[in-house]
Amino acid sequence: MTVSTGKPAVFSDIEGTLISISFPRTYFEQSRALGIIPPINQVIVAVLNGIGSLFSHKSKIGGILRYLAIMNAMRNVPMSYNDQVMERVNPLLHASLKPKSIARIREYEAQGMPVILVSAALQQGVESFAKTFGWRGEGTIPILKGDLFTGKAEKPLSGEEKAVRVRAVAQELGIDLSRSVGFGDTVTDVPFLSLLSTAYVVDPDDELRAIATSKGWTIIES
Repeated sequence: MTVSTGKPAVFSDIEGTLISISFPRTYFEQSRALGIIPPINQVIVAVLNGIGSLFSHKSKIGGILRYLAIMNAMRNVPMSYNDQVMERVNPLLHASLKPKSIARIREYEAQGMPVILVSAALQQGVESFAKTFGWRGEGTIPILKGDLFTGKAEKPLSGEEKAVRVRAVAQELGIDLSRSVGFGDTVTDVPFLSLLSTAYVVDPDDELRAIATSKGWTIIES
């Protein structure tokens, strides 16, 4: 249930909204550099990325292929390596921050609004990145077998699932969604953005631009 009283907050997607590079791909590349990616994973990811290159990364099909690549990239990799990987990943993500997006979010943060990052990337990585700002991170929950990532997750944090998580976090923290702000960059972000009082879309494709215009959302061109 949407929280009707309480403090406002900022909810933001990461890839394409806050950063200009791929979070999962960067994580995969740094994991590979550390020598922890099984060779078969590298082959599968290369195939999926090859197919995915035929579609816009903002399209639904592109999103599905990207999600499959994320899941296969880290299959059978111990999650205990996450901190070591993120030590290499976080500086790269910070170097790719979109100035206009981060500046606008910082403006709201300066008003006392907490910031929650919501992303389809795996929870452990999202949480680590968010902590570098002093923010909260919400990502896709991986299914583990012992310490090993199985290549499966509870549900990808995308589309309606992202809206469900935003509602849950709002209820947990006493956040008033009717006074809150959201940032996204694809049509899959529309469900969670629609819950909020104010929404920004970053570098939208034509479909999202049309939706944003019809809803009166602010468009940020980076």
